[in-house]
Amino acid sequence: MNRLHLLLLLACCLLAGCASYGRQGPPPLEKGAPVVLIHPLTDSYRQATVGVLPFQMPPGVNGEEGLRVAALFKDMLLGKRIFPVVRQLTGEYGDLDEAVALGRKAGVGLVLAGQVGSLLAGTEIGGARASVSVRLLDTASGQTVWYVEQAMSQEMDLPDLSLGARLGSVMSVQPLRQVAAAPPATNMLARMAEDLADVLQGARSVSR
Repeated sequence: MNRLHLLLLLACCLLAGCASYGRQGPPPLEKGAPVVLIHPLTDSYRQATVGVLPFQMPPGVNGEEGLRVAALFKDMLLGKRIFPVVRQLTGEYGDLDEAVALGRKAGVGLVLAGQVGSLLAGTEIGGARASVSVRLLDTASGQTVWYVEQAMSQEMDLPDLSLGARLGSVMSVQPLRQVAAAPPATNMLARMAEDLADVLQGARSVSR
């Protein structure tokens, strides 16, 4: 093989890129800590019965998903044993007053009204995102007892197409790049439900 053939072979390798090489495993999550905007000053609500309403979902997302998200948060609150009774409620509401009215009708002391602001499942190279805001409302007074927000995202696992990376891959034998499957959005929501439960339990910080 003469010098011209070698140069042509190298050029083909560079043009093809090395998308099959790179980071092994799924791209990491960029987990934002919960932001507590309102919280009670005492533990007087610990014995309250809690009703969890369907979460309000972003436009274009089936409303039934709000029931599934509510179930995640209800199960997490039950698992942490923060309140003696946690029930899942049904019913549509447009504002906090209507949410409180549904809680009163159900006979609970606190009602949890949540909203999923964004929900992107991502692709095989990452890009998943979710954000949630949650209020626990006192059904007797209508006041907000807790107000917590949180967001979580996953970076895109893009291949390194720089000239240095291409030349390095040509000169060395590397394992094939594994396809990075984005974690399902429900997994992000479940982790945020756990963080909320920890906050309500009195944690000053959550694991990242």
